[in-house]
Amino acid sequence: MEATFTLEGQRIADELASLFEAIEGGAASPSLVARATDVAERLRVALRAEVEPRATAVQTALREALEALERATPGDAGEAAWARFVEQVRPSHEALAAALARMSAAARPPRPMNRARMIMHVLMGSTSALLTVVLPRGWLVALPLVFVVFAWTSEFSRVRSPAVNARLMKFFGPVAHAHEWHRVNSSTWFVTGLLLIAAVFPRPACAVAVMALAVGDPAASLVGRRFGRTRLRSGRSVEGTLAFAVVATVASAVLLRLGFHMRPSMALALGAVAGITGAITEVSSERLDDNFSIPVTVAAVVTAAQLLAGVS
Repeated sequence: MEATFTLEGQRIADELASLFEAIEGGAASPSLVARATDVAERLRVALRAEVEPRATAVQTALREALEALERATPGDAGEAAWARFVEQVRPSHEALAAALARMSAAARPPRPMNRARMIMHVLMGSTSALLTVVLPRGWLVALPLVFVVFAWTSEFSRVRSPAVNARLMKFFGPVAHAHEWHRVNSSTWFVTGLLLIAAVFPRPACAVAVMALAVGDPAASLVGRRFGRTRLRSGRSVEGTLAFAVVATVASAVLLRLGFHMRPSMALALGAVAGITGAITEVSSERLDDNFSIPVTVAAVVTAAQLLAGVS
């Protein structure tokens, strides 16, 4: 019950953040009223639930958010009224976010599954890994560099302009998390990590680093949601972490064997290094986006393992 309650609290916090962004992006007032009303109703439903003592701080923050929404929602009004709405409701939203953050990391629920995002994640990652095998070295740096320039230009543009942010997030809406309305997009971190490892690490390490992320992360998500019982940090589970390690190990070993013609024992050993390192990094990545931390850490550790094993 506690996990369900805090998950709904996180969804409400994300929806409030999205509402603030829509207001700052100049969305039409009738749609803003409808969204504010919907959030208020979700708050009322959430507050009817009985919660464990450890979740009372979240419950209090939800109640204060509802009170702020009921006081501040202006009805069919102009931009100035909605600007005041943001000023009056944002403190309660920040208090809710802080209360959720104070919850034990082990009790924090996973984000809702986004199948479109998961499919895109696998396709982008596995394609990048395969390109790492076949493209000339120069292209391995040039291609992600183009995407990095575009991605960070977009990030800075949407920070400066709520309207640009609203248009970009509307376009990427099917594969975006709600929190990415006001944070750097995971895809931006991914291409940044891709550029870094391509410029620094040897080709086999780069390939397995990206492959481990591409297949390990979705495997952990699927298994963790379906079978996860033993909780770890940030909503992750032992079962999901093991799934990451196993799937990433197998995929990385196959890639090293077929793509780089390594002998089976060495391919399996380095694949295991990649899978286990990626799984540990995913569990440890709380502040840093794991689309950046996993490939960079895996590439570094696999490179070290290659040097120790005398494999080029």
